[in-house]
Amino acid sequence: MTRTAREVVELYNLVVWNQRDFALAEELMGDTVTRHEVGDATVLTHEQAVNRIIDHWAMFETIRFDLNLVVAGDDGEHVAIVYQSPMRLKDGTETTMGSMEIFRVVDGRITEVWNCGYQQGVWA
Repeated sequence: MTRTAREVVELYNLVVWNQRDFALAEELMGDTVTRHEVGDATVLTHEQAVNRIIDHWAMFETIRFDLNLVVAGDDGEHVAIVYQSPMRLKDGTETTMGSMEIFRVVDGRITEVWNCGYQQGVWA
């Protein structure tokens, strides 16, 4: 049974990231993942996409993604999220970052992510 795009994106944020479930990341990331930013795009292999999560987690004592808004597109592939992410670095520094991302999910796997950039703070 293939998960819906929304289920994949929620699992990615709420389980892979919030619970450090790197085995689930192996399952949810596509063969390649294109990460789009304004003016740039980076194509990651499956292994690079999973390692990006593991390496990012290694910088933090805690990190959590709170999804303020999740909108699934009518095409069954695209899901937009608005989130904020409280985190504590290994040195004890605490901060919160916020952003928006759009995911493309094909056959139950994340294949593309668009990100407008991150900013420190919480959504007002």
